Parts: sequence; structure tokens; C-alpha cells
Amino acid sequence: MQGPTRIAYAANRHAPIALVGATATVALMYAATPWLITPIAERYNVSEGAVGAVSVAQVGAFAAANFVLPRLFAPNGRILRLSALGLLVLNLLSTIPSIFGVLVALRLIAGFAAGAMTWLAWSDAMKERTSMAAIASTGPITVLVGAPLLALLAAEGDRAVYLALAAVTVPAVAFGATISGERRTRGLVSRSRSNRVLLAALAATTLFGSALFINETIIARDIHGISSFAASIAFSLNAAGGLLGARLASKHKRPGWWIASIGPAAVMTAFGPPAFFFIGLTWWGFAFWMGIPGVLVMLTDRSLKPSERAGDAQGLMAVGRAIGPILGGAFVDLGSLTALAVISGVGLTGSGATVIGVQEGREMLPPTDARTV
Repeated sequence: MQGPTRIAYAANRHAPIALVGATATVALMYAATPWLITPIAERYNVSEGAVGAVSVAQVGAFAAANFVLPRLFAPNGRILRLSALGLLVLNLLSTIPSIFGVLVALRLIAGFAAGAMTWLAWSDAMKERTSMAAIASTGPITVLVGAPLLALLAAEGDRAVYLALAAVTVPAVAFGATISGERRTRGLVSRSRSNRVLLAALAATTLFGSALFINETIIARDIHGISSFAASIAFSLNAAGGLLGARLASKHKRPGWWIASIGPAAVMTAFGPPAFFFIGLTWWGFAFWMGIPGVLVMLTDRSLKPSERAGDAQGLMAVGRAIGPILGGAFVDLGSLTALAVISGVGLTGSGATVIGVQEGREMLPPTDARTV
């Protein structure tokens, strides 16, 4: 699964294999979430909605890592290797417990390790806009290849998935990376008000998106009668759309419109014929990666240093991903999948509209000081 991600980085000769492996590992870990819902529910005898606690713990710790670590440490390669090693061990340990609470605790720590890896990868990428396109494309390529394999492995149980996740962590452990940067301090952060609004919009995007996205396998099964393997093709199409979007993101300057368009696509996955499920997920991936890199560029435009908001952006997006499964799990247990799709769609469109408003506001009032506008 690591091979295709290396191709994505070929244009950036300075990209270490360790960062490639780290980015791909984290992407695959979160791509596995929808496929783990049913196996974990069956193994631990809990409801599918309750399995959302695993995602909440994992992503909540991911968010904490992105907020805390930049304020305590300067980016460096030693943290990357230690985090990758920890994640490898935790993935192996996740195959052992027979008590659901123990699994949740293990995935919480795993989420912190994954958050550290993502903070370092994006801190490095946000220094160069060409690098941002490369790292943005790594996740979609990994999921494109990995989604069908995850579906097949999940049929054998959650242990098989966690063993696979441990295996793909090896390159991030084996190869070193030279990473440099400064520890986050109050004086190194701009006071841009619009940046705070953009960070809130990113959090809302992932909140409403994750509430629905992690339950798309259930929608495929219960609403459309689609098999797990066929659903995995839709997730691969989502990743393929994301790859194309990541590559084209730098060609436009209106990210808010793309994010707003995810709303109708999300609603489409739960309504109409099965073909709508495939179309909606494909557009979702394309529009998401057409929009998110552009929002990150908007953050750097009002930052004192390009990477100052890397941790905050990833952290708040992770907060959204942590809260989203709680919302989604409640609707799943109530059997209200279509209502969940509508609420998520409205929220996603509203997030995009917020980004549009910030961009238009900046254009109407050109900034004179990146600290405040």
C-alpha cells in the first residue's frame, strides 16, 4: 500500500519516505473506521452506534496531540519515529483485548500517536505550497488502493484489520526524516480574526462529514442493499475523486464553493437508486480535496509563518471528527439514516458558505496587517 504514495511524492524530491509512510498510515487508519463498525460490534456484543466510542476516543486524542505537541516541542524527526513505533505496537495490541473498554483505551492512545505524525507531516508540507499538494494526495491514493482490501479483511474480523494497520506502519518506523521548525509560542501566532472563523469552518466540515461518512457502510447495507465489497468500490471512487481534487486544488482560488457542494453529494448517498451512493461518494472525495488545501492556503495568507496554524487546523478538524461519530451513532441507533444524511448535508453546505463569506470579506477589505484581519 505504500508504493503508490511514493509515486505521489515523486515530484517532490525532498519528501522523506518516513513522512510518506506516516501520512499513508494515518489515512488508512481512518479509512478503516467504517469497515470496523460491524466486526467490533459483533466481537464485543455492543450496538453499532456504541462502536462510535472507538472513533471518538481515537480522534479526540488525535486532536489533543495537534493542540498540545506544537506548544511543547519543535518539530523533529525523533518524535515522528517514536510516534510511528508507538502506533505500530498499539495496532498489534488492539488484536488482543476481549473487553470493549480496553479496546477504546488502546485506540485513544493510538489516536494521539497518529496526531503527532500528522502534525509533523503537515508542518513540513505547509512550508511549500507544492509540497501541500503532494501530501494532500497521499491519503486519497492510499485509500484508493486500500479500501477494497480493508473490506475483505474486515470480513475476517477486526483483528485482521489491526494487523494490516500494524504492517503498513513499518516504513514510518524504519526510515528517518529530517524535520525542522519552531515550538509554538504566543508571539509567533497572528491575531487574524478571519483565521479563527476558517478554523471553525474546518471543524464543522469534519464534524458533519464524519457523522455521516463513518456510517456509509451501514447506509450501503440497510438502504441500498449493497454488499461490503461493492461498497468498498464506492470508497475507492471517493479516494480517486480525492486524488484528482488534491492535484487540481492549486488551479482554483474558490475553496468554499467546493466544500459547499459536498452537502448535496452527502445527501445523495442516502436517497435514490444505488447509483446515487457511488456518485455522491465520488463527488464528496473530489470536492473535499478541492476545497481543504485552499482553506489551508487562506490560513497561511494571514499567518506570520506558514506552519503556525498547521497544528490548530489538524486539531480542530480532529475535534470535528471526534464529535461527528457521537451525532452519527445516535441517529444510527434510532434507525434515522436519512435524517442524518440531511442534517450532515446542511451542515457541510453551511461550512462552505462560511469559507465563501471569509474570502469575499477579505477581498472587499484588503489586509494591511496579517495579525488582525
